[in-house]
Amino acid sequence: MVRLKPRPWALFVYGILVTIIAIVGSGRELLATFLITGVPGFVLGFARYRFLVLLIPLTVIGTFLNALAIYYTGLAREPGDVVARIWVVEIPEFAVETTAVIALRVFSFAGAGLLLVSLVSPRDALRSLTEELGLPKGLAFSLAFALRLFPLIRRDLGEVMAVRRLRGYRTIPLSPSDYMSIIAPLLNVSLERAVWVGVSAELRGFRLRRVRRRLTFGLPEAFLAILLIIQAAAVLIL
Repeated sequence: MVRLKPRPWALFVYGILVTIIAIVGSGRELLATFLITGVPGFVLGFARYRFLVLLIPLTVIGTFLNALAIYYTGLAREPGDVVARIWVVEIPEFAVETTAVIALRVFSFAGAGLLLVSLVSPRDALRSLTEELGLPKGLAFSLAFALRLFPLIRRDLGEVMAVRRLRGYRTIPLSPSDYMSIIAPLLNVSLERAVWVGVSAELRGFRLRRVRRRLTFGLPEAFLAILLIIQAAAVLIL
């Protein structure tokens, strides 16, 4: 039977290299990365981690508002022409270009991360990163635990929102205090869970287990390599 899903180590390396490409590239150079990695990542991630996918565009909105603030305070060196006007608010070319570049970067490496968390289970990630990629056990365990946290945070978020509704708070957070009332309990629960998971792993002799090194490379990994070459070439050529 032909294996269609890439190995966890390949998706991990792919995500790191796509992040580097997204940081180095700018403007239209990142269109290839956005289409090849960002769009599939968000399509897969939306099915399982809808709450995270909906939070990512907030960074783009924040970037746009920040660019407008820089423009109106006179700190923009080359604001360019005014491309639109909404009532009394002028939208300069500087704000549009800056927001577009940041959006392409965010959606590109966020898409790579969503591909990883959507296609890889924590147990497979731990085994592949230590046995195939040769990462230190502590680092591999931290990454695998981070993958495990995503569905747990989704469940915790549902409980926090249910408690907010029972106490009469707004369903949709609007003010900074609303966001803090959601983020603070999620952080507290996640930190406490991380401590006890680490203690449990050490009690089971996690660091004492032997690791057999073997790297698996097949057609899915070759396909990822081709996609990386295309994205890197777009940054270097355009």
